[in-house]
Formats: sequence, structure tokens, C-alpha cells
Amino acid sequence: MTARTWANLPTSVRDRLAQDLAITGHPAPVAGGYTSGVYVRIDTARGPVFVKAIPSGEPAAGMYRTETETARALPAGVGPALLTAIEADNWIALAFDFVTGRHPDLTPGSPDLPILASALARAHAALTPCPLPSAPPFTASPIFTDHPIPEEYGRGDTLLHCDIRADNLLVTPAGTMTLLDWAWPHRGPAWADTALLVPQLILAGHSAAAAEQWARLTPSYRHAPPGGIDAVAEALTSYWAARTQQGIPELRAYRTRAATAGQAWLQHRR
Repeated sequence: MTARTWANLPTSVRDRLAQDLAITGHPAPVAGGYTSGVYVRIDTARGPVFVKAIPSGEPAAGMYRTETETARALPAGVGPALLTAIEADNWIALAFDFVTGRHPDLTPGSPDLPILASALARAHAALTPCPLPSAPPFTASPIFTDHPIPEEYGRGDTLLHCDIRADNLLVTPAGTMTLLDWAWPHRGPAWADTALLVPQLILAGHSAAAAEQWARLTPSYRHAPPGGIDAVAEALTSYWAARTQQGIPELRAYRTRAATAGQAWLQHRR
């Protein structure tokens, strides 16, 4: 993956960011992401800001546009506040309040696990009814391209993240948790986000049984239809397995590991 830096941004975009954000410091690179974009932390008159940017012709540019629309609709406290969004000179740049924190530890016994369960419950309460009118139904997710889920399992009026992983979460010094990167929003049942997290716990070292035991800490998952969870597990595992040879090397490696975790989940449920 070719790294891009602040210097790669067109002067016009950097000038707009400087004007909109009242930049006072120099950009510092921030690690992360599966796209070859610009990721920096920069000081401004209002405090530190996180800026991400990508050429508008790249496939991931659509995700940046979706994230912009979603961030504008999120209630306060669910995700970082969007400060400005710029699309000019064939680039898209987004600026958010910088959230000080660390990615959670999802390994067995981690004290971050109950924090995550509580954060999910609070977020879904704040996101019901769905605050994003344009959010597609959960059944329209690319996850179900090859394995459609029955309509009955997609019913719900919660705004779902649909891509919750450790690197899309931050634990703040106050012990709260923030959800990052809202690029895959869908409208559906609250239990779906928790179900999509089960393989992430397996990847972190949990058995499938232990991962589902954690998932039942969230009320929505405890009351989820077993057939719906089965359908999500099958479709998600198939989605990853079919894409292990697509994308950049880091993404291919992740999908291979995720498909293996999904198989363990499926075997447990069967």
C-alpha cells in the first residue's frame, strides 16, 4: 500500500482545511486504515483534530462520502464530531475532533470487554430510531450479496455500524468507548452489530462459545432470533472466504483470518 502524506494534498485542500480548522501546528502521521489515504493529527485553535483524505477517484472515496453523511447525522457522543468535509481538486478530506484514547484489548479476560458491551447498548439506544434517512436496510449489505438473509431478520430501526473492530474503537482515559469510521451504515436490528462482532472476539483468542457468551451481555443479542444469527454467521463467513485474494496484502491477510474465525463460529452454532 502506497503511503500518502500531508504534502500529497493539493494546496487548495490544505488551504481550505487551514481556514476551516484554524490550524496552529504541523501535521503528524497517524497509523491505521486499509486505504492508501492521508491520516494525520494536527493542532488547531479548538484543539487537536484528526484529518483523513483520499483521491476522489479511488474506490474507497465512496466510503468517505458515506462517512461524511453519517457523521452529520450521529447523536453527540456516539462518534467523533465531524468538523468539516471538503471535496476539491480530485481529493476528499474529512476532519474530526481528535479522540484521545487507545484501541481496546478484546482478548479473553480483558477489562475492556464489559466497556464494549455497555458502549454498544448505549449507542444503539441513541441510534434508535435511525437518525440517517438514507441508510440502506441491513438486508442490502454487501455481506449478503451471495447469501441473502431472509427479510424478517433484517427488520429494525437502529442505525448499525456494521464494521466494528478493535481498530474502529477507542477507549478514552475516562473509560468510555467511541465508535470510529462510520462508512458502512445500515438500518436494521440492534443485535446485528453484536453478531458481526462475534468473529472479532474469536480472532482475539476467544472460543466461539465464549464469544457468544460475551455477546449475550447485550440485551438485543440475548433476544435475537437464532435463525437470524445463523444467517449472519453463514453469510459473513462466505463473504470473507470469497474475498481472501482481493485487495491489498494487509486486507487479504485479514480476510483469511476472519474467514477462519467465521468457520469456527459456524461449527459452534451447528
